[in-house]
Amino acid sequence: MKPTAECELSKDGTELVVARCPLCGKTHRHGAGEPGTPGYPTLGHRVAHCTTGGGGGGYVLKLREPAT
Repeated sequence: MKPTAECELSKDGTELVVARCPLCGKTHRHGAGEPGTPGYPTLGHRVAHCTTGGGGGGYVLKLREPAT
C-alpha cells in the first residue's frame, strides 16, 4: 500500500502543496488540474519528487480538511 500525503490547494488553485512529504519530510508541489473541470482537483497517486527514503513508488494525495 502506498503512503498517503496530505495536501492543500495553492492560493491560485493551480497546485497541490504537500507540506511534509511522507518519504523525505520536504515540501513538494503537484499540478492540481484545471479549475472548473470534472475531477478537479486531481488527487490520487503521484510520483514523489524526492529520491530518498525509497520514494520511487510515490504516494497518494489526499486533500487536507480545512481548519475550523
